[in-house]
Amino acid sequence: MAANSVQAAPVGLAVTISASAAKGAAVAASITTLVQGTLKIMTYAKLKLAIGISAGILLAGGAATVAVSGGSGSGDDLPTSEIFKKAQEKYASLTSYSDEGKTVATLNGSTITTTFTIRLARPNFYRIEWEQSSESAFSTTKNKKQAVWSAGDGDFLEMGRGAEKQKSKELALSGATGISSGAAATVPGNFFKMNWGNQLGGSVLSEKRQADEKVGDVDCYVFTSELKGTTKTIWIGKQDFLIHQIRNVTSAEAMKAALAEAAKRHPEIAARRGNREPQGITSTETHANIVVNQKFSPSDFAR
Repeated sequence: MAANSVQAAPVGLAVTISASAAKGAAVAASITTLVQGTLKIMTYAKLKLAIGISAGILLAGGAATVAVSGGSGSGDDLPTSEIFKKAQEKYASLTSYSDEGKTVATLNGSTITTTFTIRLARPNFYRIEWEQSSESAFSTTKNKKQAVWSAGDGDFLEMGRGAEKQKSKELALSGATGISSGAAATVPGNFFKMNWGNQLGGSVLSEKRQADEKVGDVDCYVFTSELKGTTKTIWIGKQDFLIHQIRNVTSAEAMKAALAEAAKRHPEIAARRGNREPQGITSTETHANIVVNQKFSPSDFAR
């Protein structure tokens, strides 16, 4: 095999989160991880904390073991359980994955738009880059490009203050989830079959089949589920069985409860938030220009 092949020695995964241990503590632990990363850039956008905690509620809860519904819905006769199984198998079969995408999050009249690129390869190569702009009735702000990556020599997170080495892939990607508006979680979580961010594992919430829809030109199966005040809608391609879109709608009540829980561990959250009442948040993450099984070298993931 060529020296520059991505089939190099795996980067060690120092920290893993078991599904059984995650049942009771995953939400709290995940929110804490997101808050730690999010607080580092609170001066850029007030919405980042809300986005991070909203992602934590859903992604962490996905680690709890709940059976997937086996019933079929509109469209064809393929059962829901079979669709999710095929999606799991598709990600597991890929040698590499890349895409371009955008997440649009709205909260109380303000909008954060995150544009991102994702590049993944076996066994543990990844690079997710993102750039964000915040827009309200009063101002528009844009921040510098940020990234999380591993080119085979460690796991790194760049949030505008230089590259910071992380202890593991799991911590690097989870730490980047909130600040990337979910881009570091959804597809990487499924590609690497991690508890964090894995939307398709056998431990997902029971999904309710909705009418089929298109994302761009792609025909998709559509499912919804609810967890702790957050409603998730996921669009899975009918031909490629890949995720093309996810929407999370978190109620104001859920945000209030999550912020209160996070503030117990990080009092600075309450101080930064002041007397403002939490608002509901809607976040839509769309993946486009997907390319699979492309050949990459380690240099394609380097800083």
